[in-house]
Amino acid sequence: MNWSTLSGRLIAATIITVALLSACSSPAVTGMKVHMQNGEYEETIILADSVIANGEAENMEVWLWRGRAQANLNDWVGASESFIQVNQLDPTVDLTEYWFAFYNGGVTLLDEDDTAGGIELLNTGARIMPAIPNFDLMLGDIELNINGDYDAALARFLSAGEKGLLHIDELEATIDETEDPYMLDYLYDVLGQTEMIAIQGFFNSGSVLSMMAQDADEAEAADLRLQARQAYEKALTIDSTNIDVLEAIAESEMLEGNYEAAMLVFEEAFIQIDLGVTEGWLDPEEADMLIANIMVSQGFAFVEMEQFDRAITELTAARDLIGDDFLVLATLAHAEFMIEDYQAALDHLEAALLIEGLDAQDLASAYHMKFASYSRLEMDAEAAVALETALEFAPENARYWELLASTYSRLGRRNDAINAMQRAEDLGGI
Repeated sequence: MNWSTLSGRLIAATIITVALLSACSSPAVTGMKVHMQNGEYEETIILADSVIANGEAENMEVWLWRGRAQANLNDWVGASESFIQVNQLDPTVDLTEYWFAFYNGGVTLLDEDDTAGGIELLNTGARIMPAIPNFDLMLGDIELNINGDYDAALARFLSAGEKGLLHIDELEATIDETEDPYMLDYLYDVLGQTEMIAIQGFFNSGSVLSMMAQDADEAEAADLRLQARQAYEKALTIDSTNIDVLEAIAESEMLEGNYEAAMLVFEEAFIQIDLGVTEGWLDPEEADMLIANIMVSQGFAFVEMEQFDRAITELTAARDLIGDDFLVLATLAHAEFMIEDYQAALDHLEAALLIEGLDAQDLASAYHMKFASYSRLEMDAEAAVALETALEFAPENARYWELLASTYSRLGRRNDAINAMQRAEDLGGI
């Protein structure tokens, strides 16, 4: 499994060893500190293992320095195991600055397909350092993508967002009191990372709530969509220029049928994209992709508003930016079908079907739309072939069988029509 999402990336970190030797430390611990100060991390671990084997396994400091050395060698699982020993020997020791060892260790195990071990290590990190939002974000991904538990994923994502907000407040207060320019650079870097985690937590919360709304009855769906909108707006309080969040809010307006409000949000997103390119924090190619995605959403909104010519203009512009894309071409074909330009719809569907990697649902949908266009053109033989192909990808679709029966009947294929209608009845379509 490749954890390539934002919350699944390994966190780059550096252990800064304080150049002080404690007078109360044992000689072995003092030696470990000297090794660490000299960057001799492997020697530190060798000495620690020797000390542990010779009777100092209950010395918390030995495990602490061992973990620091392992972290500097990017041995995240090993470092976590050492820090767990520290916590077991003295639960009052604050291990917050080493949270990334547990996080990276968990991700490493997940990448090695040790899902149970990765989850256990992440949960251990969350237990020892409950204020760190990254654990909740990653565990939310696991609940969603492995366990399929929307409620558990939502709880984790919301927790990540709220913990992130608290950490942002703490960092901003610390920044106000800090005069050291080097420390300020570090704090601003941490602040930026924390803002990103909090935004991702609320954004993911909104996405999960939107997915839950799709399977709910209308009253519950409306409440879930409202909660999704509130989650997106919390993300926007952290960064009012976040394009992904703006687009999500626009789409939530569309789900409520508020298309004009959605258009206003889309316009704000365009402004932020232009600003990003001008200020240099957004690559022009990435900007084109973002613009195209928004144009696709706008095109869909225009279709829903029955402004089909505007939809076609918007979708054609998106295609010019990103080339042939199934969603763009399929939506274009739909808009052209609605204005009765059936041949143009067929042309775009043919282009869509040339795209590699389409799943069965996309293929069935495209061939069904071809069937509809051929039917309107009274090309029943071609329509039948298109629908037969759609059924290869969606053989349990009763509605397709009903339509095929009608098409066969028009072609005079009586027995085929009877068989197709029987198939529809068997599937509960009539």
